[in-house]
Amino acid sequence: MTTRRTRRRGGARAIVPALLCVLVALPSGSGAAPDAAAAPDVAARPNVTQGHYVGTFNIYGNIGHRGDAGDWIEEEADAIRNLRRGGMDRWLFIGLQEVCKAQGERFARELGLRSAFIDTGTDCVDGQPYGNAILFHSATKILPPALLPNPDNRGGERGIICAVVRAAERQGPTGPQVTACSTHLSAGVTKDREREAQSAFIHGWKPDGTHTLGADGPLVIAGDLNAPPDAPELDVMYDGIEASGPRESGPPFAFPTYEDGRKLDYLFVWGERGAARWADTGTRPTIHSDHDFYYSELSTGIG
Repeated sequence: MTTRRTRRRGGARAIVPALLCVLVALPSGSGAAPDAAAAPDVAARPNVTQGHYVGTFNIYGNIGHRGDAGDWIEEEADAIRNLRRGGMDRWLFIGLQEVCKAQGERFARELGLRSAFIDTGTDCVDGQPYGNAILFHSATKILPPALLPNPDNRGGERGIICAVVRAAERQGPTGPQVTACSTHLSAGVTKDREREAQSAFIHGWKPDGTHTLGADGPLVIAGDLNAPPDAPELDVMYDGIEASGPRESGPPFAFPTYEDGRKLDYLFVWGERGAARWADTGTRPTIHSDHDFYYSELSTGIG
């Protein structure tokens, strides 16, 4: 899915779909397409599923790699695939940030996943569209993406892309589903109020104009939020449960994700406070980015 922004000063901007398609990388011999209809509501079911891994990764795709989608992505994909036993079938989704479009497509191919991409309107240095991507096995739908508030129209646009996804072995019409999102908030010590507005937008966002995020079941927000856990602008994000555990006021942090020791990357689950569980949280440092790959195993009340 590729999207282009429309210009409008202040607030959140609408996005006009330019190409309504999922960028598909099918596993060998699959031939399956994303499901056409949403699954039944599963949010009220009390059983807890077997856990699946969720990851988020700011890949440093433009400044660090200048749009290159070469062998470094194969190396990263191999490392992710081998990170935990069970291969990619154990993964629910991965959110990517600072992505040049071809890089997200290459990650999806290497991992045997499908992908959706939001173009936030800033081109990579080689002319490619730039934004966020989400990688998944199966999706019942791709939600309309959005650009985040950018009141001063400076520093580049930020966005959010979400899909209602299922695990690899639960792709039938009755399998449990999770709303999975990848986002990236504004960077800079003077951007705290902007990040606060962006967090508030995500918290109250209604992609279809009627229902807030999570209407299709548990909601997981993955992304680079460019602020430490104790930053006031993240207050509404902590309405959910974060994979690192209780909110920290470090440093040091239990799971720093940035090269200078800060925690800037997050995995939140909302709407499942009584049943959701994070386990086996970790980071994987890499020479290919200034951020670590951050991951955790999520179990939810959708058995």
